[in-house]
Amino acid sequence: MELTIQQCYDYLFWGVLVALALCVVAVLIYILKAHLTVDRIIGINLIGTLVVIIICVLTHLLGEDYLADIAIIYVVMSFIAVMMLCRIYIDLYDRRRKEKQHDR
Repeated sequence: MELTIQQCYDYLFWGVLVALALCVVAVLIYILKAHLTVDRIIGINLIGTLVVIIICVLTHLLGEDYLADIAIIYVVMSFIAVMMLCRIYIDLYDRRRKEKQHDR
């Protein structure tokens, strides 16, 4: 049985999907074990990036072009979510710092 180049590429992309899924699981474990909020925000951003890459690989494997549009929308939503988390974290940090200065 002879493998064509397209079949080899399909196996390669399925392997990439498995590797990316393992990376997402590893990042989830990292987020759960992280003690700093900044590390958790970075982990959330990394998961968003990995999910976009997974969607792009699936776009190629399935031949469905609309998935690329979904990936673009997901990138924008992920960016906005991380920026909101950073803004909330900065506000909380500033409030705690002002409370400590006020107590002195």
